Formats: sequence, structure tokens, C-alpha cells
Amino acid sequence: MPKRARRRSDSTITTRQNGSVNIGRWLRTREVPESHPPDDETYLQRSIDVRHMTNGEWVWDVLVVLRRGPSQYTELLNAIQERSTDDGWPGRQHRHLRDSTLNRTLRRLEQSELVVGIREPEFPYHATYQLTDAARNLLVAEESLVKWAEQHGDLVERVRQRRHDENSVP
Repeated sequence: MPKRARRRSDSTITTRQNGSVNIGRWLRTREVPESHPPDDETYLQRSIDVRHMTNGEWVWDVLVVLRRGPSQYTELLNAIQERSTDDGWPGRQHRHLRDSTLNRTLRRLEQSELVVGIREPEFPYHATYQLTDAARNLLVAEESLVKWAEQHGDLVERVRQRRHDENSVP
């Protein structure tokens, strides 16, 4: 049976100079498994899960804009439309975000519990969207992939060009 570490869920943790940890009052604890690399089957399944939760042409655009903080619907739409430029990859027929498409994307992100929409109950109706903690964690995890792409920019560019050439052949 793997070792389990006890983690506090609602108190302050401080580290002393000698390296010992002062945790303060224990209000509630939960068992947390020690971190270890997932087996191949788990790794593949979780990768598929994340891909399905973040699948969609505009999902990452929404997540990146919302990482700055909560945004009203029209501000979100305008911010994405301002950034919408050709990304250089083949397969996208247009880069103009329509109102109805943003609505569908936001609904999917809400269903995936990555975005929360707060709607005003009174006229004029406004909706403000913000990331959940899970989405913020996802964006932090994504940073390592972004750094990888920057480190291997020449590879990315070669693949992009190759795919573009393959799609432009009649």
C-alpha cells in the first residue's frame, strides 16, 4: 500500500529556518497519495480526458483571455475578436468569432466546470465569466507545453509548413 501524506485543507502552513514545518491548528485533514508518475494506461486516459474537455476551436482563446480576470460577455467577445489573426496552421477556414459560437463555447466550458458564468437577474442583463480553480491549474500546467513549443520553435515551424504544403496540394 502506498504511503500517504496528510494535508491540511484549511490552516496556515509556515516553514521555519531550520526546515521544520509549523502547521498551526488542524481543523480537518484528508489523505493525499504521494506523487508518482502515472502508469501508461492512466496517462493516456487522462490525456484523452483533458483533450475532450478542452476540445473546440475557441476554447483556449477564452481561457487565455479569462486568465487576466473576470470579464463581461461583450468584453470577452471583443478581446477575442481583436486577437483573432491567422495562426498559420491549415484547416481553419475563418478566424472571426461569432456571437453564437462564443455562446456555445462558454456553455461547453461551464459544463466542463472550467468557467463560471454569473448572470445578473435584473435588466439590463449582464453575464460575467471567470475561470474556476481547475481552469487556473490547467493554465499553469499548460505553461510547460508552451515553453516546450518555444524551445522547439524550429520543429513547430517545420511541421506547420509541412502540413500547410500537404493541404495546398490539389
